[in-house]
Amino acid sequence: MKKLILGSVLAALAFVSLNSYANCALAAVMNPPSLPEVSASAVEDMPNLKFAVEEYLDRASQGLEVCEGYSDDFVYNAAVARLEETADHYNQLVRYHKQLQVSAK
Repeated sequence: MKKLILGSVLAALAFVSLNSYANCALAAVMNPPSLPEVSASAVEDMPNLKFAVEEYLDRASQGLEVCEGYSDDFVYNAAVARLEETADHYNQLVRYHKQLQVSAK
């Protein structure tokens, strides 16, 4: 009976730790900075947005490095895609404001 209980506990622990490794990549990219729509953004907000995006990308990239090899490939790739989407959205904001500055001159 003790062996059955011990086996059940070990199986449950193995399942929980496998599940936590699967969620590692998702946890790494949680809480991205809130980025405004391109046309609704203000140039005054750009320095703060730059800091927030750089901090998020650094933190998430470090987290993904830890998860590499542990997470499911699909989940890992989805997490990387989320990072790329955040960076792309920020780059769109930068291009928009640079274009406004050029056309104002």
